Amino acid sequence: MEKYAIRGLICVTAVLGILPLGGCLIYHRDVSYSGKGKPLSDSTLDQIECGTTTKDWVLATLGEPSYQSATANGTEILEYRYGKKLDNDFVFIPFVFINGENEDKQTVYFEISDGVVKNYWKETSKS
Repeated sequence: MEKYAIRGLICVTAVLGILPLGGCLIYHRDVSYSGKGKPLSDSTLDQIECGTTTKDWVLATLGEPSYQSATANGTEILEYRYGKKLDNDFVFIPFVFINGENEDKQTVYFEISDGVVKNYWKETSKS
């Protein structure tokens, strides 16, 4: 019986010891974007037909690319980059601070030859 009384006393002491430490929970979330425009939806990409869709249509629809380059054979590569970063902060005063960062990245590439889209692909990553 004495063994159970000691355990009970320890539990009561622990609970009473924690009560004055009651704190405050603070949550903060920041969302920031990088790149031009917003991520390209699959419905927008579904409108593109390789061999038919023109570079002018891509530029009119998506705007100026993040990067543009030309290969040795004259093919152009248009690159649209987009990033969305979430920063979550949890603070439990007085003891705990947790910072969680998460970033979604999307890059869409268009291969243009003779003013027409020959190929395109989308790459996504999370970090």
